[in-house]
Amino acid sequence: MTMTVTFATKTPLICALAGLSLLAPACADDVSTDGTETTLAGTAGTEASDAGSGSEDEVGTTVSDTGTDGTGTTESSTEASEDGTESTADSDASDGGVKFDVAVEDETGVSTTGGPGLGSCRPSEIYGAAGGFPEFEDPAYANFLDHTVAIVTSRNSNNSVIHVVDISGDPPPPNMNYLAPVYKNPAWTEANVGRIFGLTLDSEGNMYVAPTTVYGGNSSPATIKRVDHITGALSDFATLPNNGPAMGNLNYDCVSETIYVSSHEDGRIYQLDMDGQVVSTYRHSDGDVTMGLANDPGEPDGQFVPLGDRVWAVQSHAGRLYYSVWWEDTGRKSDANENEVWSVAYADEDGIPDPATAKFEFSIPGLNNNTYSNPVSDISFAATGWMLVSERTMTGDASTSAHQSTTYEYDYINGTWVLQGTTYVIGELPNSASGGVDHDFEEGGYVWMTGDALDFYTPDVVYGIQGTPYGGGTILNSTIIDLDNEVTGQDKTVYGDIELPIPGDANPVPPPT
Repeated sequence: MTMTVTFATKTPLICALAGLSLLAPACADDVSTDGTETTLAGTAGTEASDAGSGSEDEVGTTVSDTGTDGTGTTESSTEASEDGTESTADSDASDGGVKFDVAVEDETGVSTTGGPGLGSCRPSEIYGAAGGFPEFEDPAYANFLDHTVAIVTSRNSNNSVIHVVDISGDPPPPNMNYLAPVYKNPAWTEANVGRIFGLTLDSEGNMYVAPTTVYGGNSSPATIKRVDHITGALSDFATLPNNGPAMGNLNYDCVSETIYVSSHEDGRIYQLDMDGQVVSTYRHSDGDVTMGLANDPGEPDGQFVPLGDRVWAVQSHAGRLYYSVWWEDTGRKSDANENEVWSVAYADEDGIPDPATAKFEFSIPGLNNNTYSNPVSDISFAATGWMLVSERTMTGDASTSAHQSTTYEYDYINGTWVLQGTTYVIGELPNSASGGVDHDFEEGGYVWMTGDALDFYTPDVVYGIQGTPYGGGTILNSTIIDLDNEVTGQDKTVYGDIELPIPGDANPVPPPT
């Protein structure tokens, strides 16, 4: 049977899913201003970091291990839902760029989704939610093969920086730590992998992790590692021009079969082929696109690109590359600029960004009526078509803290991403997002997020991941999992990105139409 694939330009339509998002009431939780954080249950405790990336004193000041100081501010007393502010982007077709019509026709004219010829895409990956299921041959992984799993990056936690968590089966009672099975390959140590944050998977389930300075300085800031989906073996995938600031995040696009990775040194988004070679680069600040390496004068110079030119999250979706721009954080509040999300269309199915289509999508609101936000470190497009963005609390270029970041939900309505508010409240100490977000592909499924203080001495101390049902909620209707299986001590600021490999029979993520 002959199969053909057609690419076409689409104009934005009214979102068919508009109005389907459910808003859950946010928690009203108090955090005192004297350094004592109050839990939902009314039990107070003072949180102290033992993450190794910094120490937190009794007033919440974090000091990075690179010597950079940043002072965290205390959350306001009430967690409130946002007001649904819309972005100013218009919905004219001229800013839409190339959108891929992924209908596949056989010789009888029957149209289906996905199929041969569309890069490496399976139906579930069509619009950018890439990620096949790893099938490690390690006998210790055998019980994970037919289960739903979440893959999480971290600074060294229980002698591992990559964790595969079994999240299948009936959920445990909400707001109780679930000692989920966790697979940790003996080779996945910080000594072998390095300090990592960003994570993506290709269609076969090979994993790629990017070096980071989010936990402090990094002695190996330039090399992206690959984890084989069968053997679990590590290898160097690509080495980019970088003398210190390292990378933001990375994402695999199954249409072009390339990986996009953001650099905190030169502000470019690098497009890599599956041999680790640079296909193109795109710089947000001026729209400069190069084929192959940029060879910018003076780069790499070991300096962070200025705020406002710094890209962190990257996510391919429906023929566009969405990315976040880091303008401000807890340690460097800006009166003039807010953290932002942008997108740029691909010129064609080869995935080269077209700078003429670059589009401001929306700015990130201040949390709890604050006048500042923290940078978005991860973006995910969920199975119902909405977008999730997760912040990470930062106090400087290479210093991090906690409890001042959240996950926001956006819905695409009439060509505009519309804020639905803080429908996902992370942690018993609210606003404890660690910067990673993804979702499963189950009907009535869960959004999964990395976080701090998910349970805070009532009675356990849980740091790791939180799964909240579609539609939103708090820990009161969520599953919380401590990733080092030790619930008496804190692992503050340790956890990073999260990805859920997509089952082969999952439904595709719809485009923003």
